Amino acid sequence: MRIGLFGGSYNPIHNGHIDLAARIRAQFGLDRVLLMVAKDPPHKQLAGNVDASARFCMAEAALANMEGLFASDLELKRDGKSYTVDTVRELLRLYPDAEIFLMVGEDMLRNLPTWREADVLLSLVTVLATARPGVEGTLEEAAGVLRKRFGAKVAFASFEGQNVSSTMVRKRIEEAKPICDLVPPEVEKAVYENAYYREESAAAMQEKLRLSLNKRRYEHSVGTMREAIVLADRFGADPYKARLAGLLHDCARFRPEKLMELAAHYGIAVDDHEREVPELLHDRLGAYIARDAYGVRDDEILDAIRCHQLCRESMTLLDKIVYLADKIEPTRDYPGVEALRTIAAADLDRAVLACMDSVHEHLIREGKRIKQEGERARQAFHALFEQK
Repeated sequence: MRIGLFGGSYNPIHNGHIDLAARIRAQFGLDRVLLMVAKDPPHKQLAGNVDASARFCMAEAALANMEGLFASDLELKRDGKSYTVDTVRELLRLYPDAEIFLMVGEDMLRNLPTWREADVLLSLVTVLATARPGVEGTLEEAAGVLRKRFGAKVAFASFEGQNVSSTMVRKRIEEAKPICDLVPPEVEKAVYENAYYREESAAAMQEKLRLSLNKRRYEHSVGTMREAIVLADRFGADPYKARLAGLLHDCARFRPEKLMELAAHYGIAVDDHEREVPELLHDRLGAYIARDAYGVRDDEILDAIRCHQLCRESMTLLDKIVYLADKIEPTRDYPGVEALRTIAAADLDRAVLACMDSVHEHLIREGKRIKQEGERARQAFHALFEQK
């Protein structure tokens, strides 16, 4: 059996890792490639405070449908530092007839002489090296050192790795920028739902929201946050405000009796329609809850939360983004949602208007009452759109 060993912290795993593993497997005819998640890498301090089990779970989810690629937790089961030579010994114990191919980038190829028991390691494996964009020097130069000093077997990939890194992913997360083009959907979902690579206060806020909502509503809230980040990047809105407003837009999705109690507490006048359907209050109450329970003081964010259900006659860019993100986030699955996503990829106002009309038509089909505030906002948006 020909086994590729591709070690790393995978903090988090990204599309570049997966593309490289798949292409190496194909070029060298490997039976399988093990993406070995390191628990405690000896050469660097991990950023982000995401523990090894979480990094392994993301890798496992990302590779679930990839032929011949597998996440391995072999190093997580050992105590102490993760040394590759020990991993190779363990693999040869498990697969006595295996041929092990150690996959490294150009930077790692240069550092191999400094690794634990480098002479033993290089006697047990064939090294497969891949050039990386931006790394100075040549593979041949580094390989020559290994061959001369250790008698190492070194072969080269016929391609360069993608110009993407885990550092780049973490930086995008920190800056409230989309990561959907850098990581598989399963990783993106895990990162957002668990607030990985976020500051402690943000993670604590998100955990508080998780505990206050049911699972489905929490996943919808995280999906809305994700979509708001994408829309903000696409249409030039403040990404931090979009992220927070998207996350908290449904923070007042409580039981009907709780909503009525809060309406009385905040002095919100409740009409007959709202007494019949208390969930109609959740947008206005959400602004108060975001302020009082989550410490949000930005009026633009609070206004976007307040009008995400019925809109308002003069909508800001952030209002539009949160309203639309709520309707087209990834967990939404209803007739017409894909058409709305297609429109939203090119034209925010047209997508918002199409969404308003879709909601209006749905209420009519279902024989439900239409709130006049929402209808006035829809008509005002139509008028503005027609003036363009």
